[in-house]
Formats: sequence, C-alpha cells, structure tokens
Amino acid sequence: MQPARRIAGIPAQNVVSTVRAERVISRASAEIDALARISGVDDIHRSRLSTFTVEPKNSINDAFSDVTTSAPRSVSADPGVFSWHEFNSTEPLRSAAFLADLVGGETIVRTRGGLEEYTTVLNAGLHVAGGLRVSDARRARWKSYLRVPSVDLLCDMAVAHGGRVTSAPSGILGLDRRATIADPTGAELTLIAGGDDRRTVGCGAFGWDELRSTDPLESVRFWCATLDWSATPVYARASEARTIVFQNGGRPVASVSQTLAGEPGSRWLPVATFRSGLCNTIALRAIRAGGSMRVAPHAHGILGTHAVFIDPTGLELAIGDEVTSVCEASV
Repeated sequence: MQPARRIAGIPAQNVVSTVRAERVISRASAEIDALARISGVDDIHRSRLSTFTVEPKNSINDAFSDVTTSAPRSVSADPGVFSWHEFNSTEPLRSAAFLADLVGGETIVRTRGGLEEYTTVLNAGLHVAGGLRVSDARRARWKSYLRVPSVDLLCDMAVAHGGRVTSAPSGILGLDRRATIADPTGAELTLIAGGDDRRTVGCGAFGWDELRSTDPLESVRFWCATLDWSATPVYARASEARTIVFQNGGRPVASVSQTLAGEPGSRWLPVATFRSGLCNTIALRAIRAGGSMRVAPHAHGILGTHAVFIDPTGLELAIGDEVTSVCEASV
C-alpha cells in the first residue's frame, strides 16, 4: 500500500479516483475472474506460483515441542499490515486468562481509580492482545487494527467502493489517527495511522488474520480495491483444501473463507497460531477449559488446520497451525 500521489491543483481524493482507483478496480476485477473459477470446478487448470515466505519461523523439527517454549517475535508492522488485536468482553480478565492459558502466556491489568481499565495478554514479555469491558454479551467481539498511510483517505476509498465508515476518523493527524470501516458484507476493520508500528507474531501469538465472509468474492473485491491488496486462491500441498490469500505488495497478510451455517455473519478474526500438529490438542484443551466449538478443526490452505471456538464468556477465538509459507497455489 502506497500513499496517494499528489498532483498540483487537484484534491487528494480526486487524484485517487482518477489515477489509482481505475487501476485497482481493474486489477481486482481480474482477480475476481480468477477466483470465480475455484467454485465448484474440479478440473481447474493448475499453475505453480512462487512460495511466499511470511515471517522467519521455528524449525519444523520442533513441531511437537511444548507450545510454551516457542517465543513470539516483535516485527515491523508496515502500511497494509495488521498491527494490533483487541477484544471486547463482559469479563475481559477471564477472557484474557483463557487465551493466556492456551498460548502459554500471562495477563496484566491496568486500573484507574481502582477500576479495571485495560487487560493485556503477553507471551514471553511481548504484547499479544488487549481487552476492554462491555456490558452486553452481544457486543463481545474482536477488533483488528490495520496500519495505513492515511486514515481519512482510506475512509473515502471505502465509501467509494461500496463500504461504510462505522466509526468516523478521530485522533491527531500523523500521531494516532483511527477509524473503522466495513465491507458490503458487514466485516469491520479499524484503520490506524501512527501509534505502535510493531506487532507480535509466531507461536503463542496472533500470527495470522482471517476474514470469515458470507460472500467471499464481494469481500475480496472490496478489500482489494480499497487497500490495494491482491488476492490468490491457494491449495494446501497435502490435500485439496483451498482458501484465498490477501497479499500486500506481494506479501501474504490474511485469508478469507466462506462462513458456515450458524456463524454470526462476516467478521475479521485474529488467529492464534501454534506449532504444526498442535491445533487439535489446543482445541481439546480449550473445550476442557469451558469453551465450545463453533467451527470444528478442518484443513485450511494457509493454516494447515484451523478451528474457531467460543470462550466461557462468549468471545470467539480462532486457532491454527503456525504459518511458515504460503503453499503452491492453483488458479
């Protein structure tokens, strides 16, 4: 994602619409044409694409080591990349403790005037996620933060491509500016410019992000056009499991999958990642700790194995195998 180019005498939003929007829409249309061929077609022409390395990760030889020995890493969060994940819960300390127990981390609580203000989950001393209290269990959800060069410009782009601004831009320009936008299916992302430019990834942290959409092709069209991402259907090496991966400047950043019956609609979910082969074990541990299954463990083109369950307070939690690379794709 690059900042909008400026042309003398022309407002920034008009520059975007005349110089950039046509290009990203054209590219997104080409991607949609390719993506449309993956639905219900068995004899798809297969071509090999490059293997994209996401982050330096632990050796596969350590796949069955205890999850608590795999320390997450702090890496740069560039524009177009997720930088933070925050949850709302009726019992944020309980939700944080539940997550911390699974990832082998710990929790800290910031208070003001004797009242709980903000709860943070850490792993190996690095921040993994934060939580705020809400009074209504129906508002228990995740908020994913995406770094962008200009919050206000991206809000205009979102509206131009059929989305909505659900929380207007606020904060100080160049310091900590943020807003929330939603795609046409209702999936929300919080845009942020300024603030922390580091994120924690790897085993025991939120090493991936997944959009579970009621209409994946519509979601792909919107996010590619708005954020200047591209999208590619990807297959797992060992199975026919396939998903769609978003790329930011050629670098994989997230995936999108179709929602199943019983899910609450389109939403972005951070994925807590664990060493390969541990996903089923972590899911079982979560259920024994009082969680309930929403999406059973299944093969996933990016995560290997993926599952979604609900913690005892009603907050969703997605898990998956650690992402080491994007596998060979077929289009």
